[in-house]
Amino acid sequence: MIDTHCHLFYDEIFNDLDSKLEFAYSMGVTNFLTVGTDNKHMYQNIEIANKYNNIVCSIGIHPTEYNCGYNIEEMRKLPEQYNKIVAIGEVGLDYHYIDLAPKDKQLVLFEEMLQLSKDTNLPLILHCRECFSDNLFKLIKQYNENAVFHCFTDSLENAKKIINNGFYLSLTGIVTFKNSQELREVAKYVPDDRLLIETDSPYLAPVPQRGKPNEPGFVRYVAECICEQRKCTLQYLSDITNDNFYRLFPRARIMLDRN
Repeated sequence: MIDTHCHLFYDEIFNDLDSKLEFAYSMGVTNFLTVGTDNKHMYQNIEIANKYNNIVCSIGIHPTEYNCGYNIEEMRKLPEQYNKIVAIGEVGLDYHYIDLAPKDKQLVLFEEMLQLSKDTNLPLILHCRECFSDNLFKLIKQYNENAVFHCFTDSLENAKKIINNGFYLSLTGIVTFKNSQELREVAKYVPDDRLLIETDSPYLAPVPQRGKPNEPGFVRYVAECICEQRKCTLQYLSDITNDNFYRLFPRARIMLDRN
């Protein structure tokens, strides 16, 4: 099983990383994608991936971090220097937090990140909140058609738009929450070849760990909940989501298989 989206550089995990990884192994989680969010943690994220054979990473600027002092030219060179970088993300639009990041600033940043993904030929990890529209999909596809909408929490209608546009969709521990019935309908709907699972740790710990700092091993609880909805075995879900991960992130297959 793969945790396809976690943030291993945050103190809640990083300060006890070996122990967190050992627990994850005991839960059947063997590989990890640690995802970038800002300029501050970019190199720490890369260092983590370089240290562990079973971890790959991404680089990207989260929409609310538009003012973090990133250097786009420097970012463009990084995938050539570090083979463990397998994606650009998380990037996107978050209109829930326009008080932190005005829409126009977010859009400028997003287009820079989209161009970065095109220039580096790397897939996208998308953070999109309260911004779904036909224009969103058109904008993304101008640059890159290989992308996952991570931590999907929106409607079944928008899930269908994602799938119909040829993208992947990833679910977190929110699917386990009592009030997430529509999201469990999404979990039933997503085709086998478009589904990913993640923790988004250290955030969004699933039931029965809700309220605690999240960690990569908890992706098993996400998987078990989805299995209940899809009436499939844990092994089957693990197999299809692993296959989807390696199809979306082919550089990860090379790096993880090599080690």
